[in-house]
Amino acid sequence: MKNNYLLETEDTTLLEKKIEELINKNSFSNAYKSVYDLEEVSLDNALEDLDTYSFLSDKKVIIIKNCFSDNNENRLNHLLKYIDNYNKDNLLILTTRKIDNRLNIIKSLKKNDNIEIISIEVDPFKYVKDLLKGYKIDNSNINLLVNLCKSDITRLNSECNKLMIYKENEKEITKDDINNYVIKKLGDSNEILFSFIKYIILKDKHMAFITYKELSEYNIDMNSIIGLMASQIKLVYQIKLLDEDKLSNQEIADTLNLKSLYQVKKIKEYIYNYTYSEIYDFIKKLADIDYKVKSGKILPDIAIDMLIINL
Repeated sequence: MKNNYLLETEDTTLLEKKIEELINKNSFSNAYKSVYDLEEVSLDNALEDLDTYSFLSDKKVIIIKNCFSDNNENRLNHLLKYIDNYNKDNLLILTTRKIDNRLNIIKSLKKNDNIEIISIEVDPFKYVKDLLKGYKIDNSNINLLVNLCKSDITRLNSECNKLMIYKENEKEITKDDINNYVIKKLGDSNEILFSFIKYIILKDKHMAFITYKELSEYNIDMNSIIGLMASQIKLVYQIKLLDEDKLSNQEIADTLNLKSLYQVKKIKEYIYNYTYSEIYDFIKKLADIDYKVKSGKILPDIAIDMLIINL
């Protein structure tokens, strides 16, 4: 039985269920468990844990979330060497939102017989149908529920449990029940704001307008959006410079005092959409918009609409 796993999924509920399943399947339920999120800490911490014996119990479960956020070559080679000669008293579970087959470490892991790679996928419609077994609900209403929750399994799990409690006596869930009790998933405002800025940087007018419309559902000061766009564009400029100096994600995060390696990784995905002169011009444009909005020469909504149109 393999003691090393790589799990791919974007859903936290499915991920936690699979981790629990693997822990039980491999008889590690009573083992000491450590969790390292590489968007927050360096891989070094997890590697040290893997290389040392536990004083608390014979067995250890070591979970490394967002495992490719740290792309330091030495640390990744260390991880590969561990998997080649792993400790059978350890259960290692690596997790990632999406496997990038272009990465050298992925190519190495796929050739390694000591690790099992599992892509966790689920049909939201079937998931809801199974969860609501014992309740009468039309297929059209299952689709409505899935659409309201944007196929988010974690949200679907929560909303289905809520509906089951509300309709425990009747055992029937109607369209009115779903519309009355299920909250439409808009997402976290910070997450949507970051997506909006990303689409601005990518010059994707269509998605920028869609996410900007979603942002209007929240009570967010438009001036703060302009300020955040400016700071994000400046960050793109800084990361672009440091990336050309061949610094790793960890080194860039340390240089810029950023807590999240994930932030560096995501920005690096689109740093080449702008030249240095375009970044400079865009920052000047945002400063001009900020001045016109604050001096009352233009309404914030119109200013941002025009910014998107002129991308």
